[in-house]
Amino acid sequence: MTGPYIVPYKGTMPNLGQRAHIAPDAALIGSVTLGDDVSLGPLATLRADGHRNDIGDQCQFLDRATVHVADGYLPAIVGSRVTVGRYALVHACVIDDDCLLCDGAVIMDGSHLGAGAVLAAGALVPPGKTLDGNMLYAGNPAKPVREISAQERNAWRDTVLSRQQSDEILVCDLPPMTMKPFLDNVTGAGPLYALSDVSPSFDPASYVAPNAVVAGQVDVAEHASVWFATVMRAEGGAIRVGARSNIQDNSFLITKPGGGPIEIGEDVTLGHNVRMGSCTVGNSCLIGMGCEVMDGVVVEDGAMIGARAFVEPGTVVKAGYIWAGRPAREFRPVKEQERQFFARGKDVYVGYSGTYLAEEAA
Repeated sequence: MTGPYIVPYKGTMPNLGQRAHIAPDAALIGSVTLGDDVSLGPLATLRADGHRNDIGDQCQFLDRATVHVADGYLPAIVGSRVTVGRYALVHACVIDDDCLLCDGAVIMDGSHLGAGAVLAAGALVPPGKTLDGNMLYAGNPAKPVREISAQERNAWRDTVLSRQQSDEILVCDLPPMTMKPFLDNVTGAGPLYALSDVSPSFDPASYVAPNAVVAGQVDVAEHASVWFATVMRAEGGAIRVGARSNIQDNSFLITKPGGGPIEIGEDVTLGHNVRMGSCTVGNSCLIGMGCEVMDGVVVEDGAMIGARAFVEPGTVVKAGYIWAGRPAREFRPVKEQERQFFARGKDVYVGYSGTYLAEEAA
């Protein structure tokens, strides 16, 4: 692709405001309204394809930052002078003026971050939380550390903007921020690439975003979808995605030489910012936002993994249970209302992919 991916969704085009600075591989979709002097770094993604994103003035979204909504349910509202660090995720929540989300931080549906608050690198704000302003929050789940001054916040902001990791507040593990490492030894114009003379196979009723990288023996079944800035590189075993499953923005699914395949069943949701090695995921599973699923993991049918969980190599996530934490441990059985709610999410993404395919064909 050339230039930013700025497209309408169901007839609504993003409104860019004045003096927008948008990286060539960033994406804005649908009902996004930017204030003035907003910048989007490489592979940043602002998706408003099921509700709206309202972004204030002088906001900065760094490399692989993502803003998304809860379809038909909650928008994402971001105030002015907010900085969202590399690989940080803002999902269907409210963020007041002057906040700082450090690299890898995640704030989830229905939460509210007060003015001047700082989320430390890798922090997770679960759904429905209200956090006071002018405080530092850290951990999984995020807890208050102490009150902070504007001077401290501005110093941390400058460090985040410089793409440095200088102290424990700002340090977390990050994937590569560019696509360059994943384009070695491939051929093709993208988003589908041949690797070792093996090309991906996509059902005609499946969808792959134009700034994704999908390389090698990747097989995607009907009505499945692969979203913005995602990497799927089958350098070792094959990667297979079952019907109606979705791989959300900024996820990394990578098999290495000597490793096994990645097998993903039907009706599976992989949330934004998931990192996954060679593993097996059964049918009707949920892999939460920001999860890391290591080699040899088996996720049985109907199991769920909570946001920002780290699933150690060789773990078996039992059918019908939620696992959570770093490292992930059995938390409790999945409730029936949760099962129904997350099944709706799968249906939402099937609808998204159908709409994107129809609009691209028009």
